Amino acid sequence: MTFNKDDENYIYGVVGLNVKKYRKEKKLTQAKLAEKINYSLSFVSGLESKKHQSFSLGALYRISLILGVDMYKFFIDEDNKNLETNNIDNNNFKKYKCNRCDYETEIPYDLVELIKTANKVGNQLNSEPIFKCKHCDGYIVPTNNNL
Repeated sequence: MTFNKDDENYIYGVVGLNVKKYRKEKKLTQAKLAEKINYSLSFVSGLESKKHQSFSLGALYRISLILGVDMYKFFIDEDNKNLETNNIDNNNFKKYKCNRCDYETEIPYDLVELIKTANKVGNQLNSEPIFKCKHCDGYIVPTNNNL
């Protein structure tokens, strides 16, 4: 499925496809996932369908816990990997570092830009996204030496 990045529903379609992908990898039916997250089957079905289905970040977080998938992975558009995001080469990465344990990682620019776009749809500030550190209770934030 191809989504138009200019459409505000773009991110819902990308997330829906990824939820379906990771649910199938875990060999869960829609009904079983709905039961585990304590939502209706019609919610899960709508989320994974080609039509627009809104959801809360809380619901997405519950799904990520059940599927054992980092939440940011739901926002990666596998079908449209080659789309340009503000003319940034998709092979470039932004450096991030934990504000508590100094864990360092690099996150692809296209993912950072996609999350910024999702935040704009949610009327949040157009700032760099931060991520929860998998090693401690800190947050992974952009470093000053990014490109």
